[in-house]
Amino acid sequence: MGKFFLYLVALVASLIQIDLAYAELGFRSNSKVSPTISPSDVAISKPSTPENSSTLKNSINTSSKGVQLHFRDYPLGEILKNVHDETGIRFNITPKIEKTLVSLDIETRHWKDSVRKLIAGYSRVEVWTNKPKTSQIWLLESNPHN
Repeated sequence: MGKFFLYLVALVASLIQIDLAYAELGFRSNSKVSPTISPSDVAISKPSTPENSSTLKNSINTSSKGVQLHFRDYPLGEILKNVHDETGIRFNITPKIEKTLVSLDIETRHWKDSVRKLIAGYSRVEVWTNKPKTSQIWLLESNPHN
């Protein structure tokens, strides 16, 4: 019983240290940030229609044919926030990268492919699982390479 208690205390102490270290890195986790986008800024719709998607400046569309991301001069952090809201994939990014303005048009069959195209130019650590809600990606502070 004494060893069990000692192991339990060591585990709790380790978790506390990890949480404090994570807080000091300056990463933004989507699950801890309150929404700052108004509904008029981004349109997210399930069934996409060609005539509707051409009129939207910033949009995420999902349908049986795949995923479409269309953004013009939009902060990367806000795009990732919208992808997180749609899929559950967690993104951790530094404040500098968060404010980077991005213009893109991505059309793929799956979310994983869309996200990989979106962050292809950045240094990153990706942890993918069978369920998007348990997948997590860290974007590291560096310049995108083309």
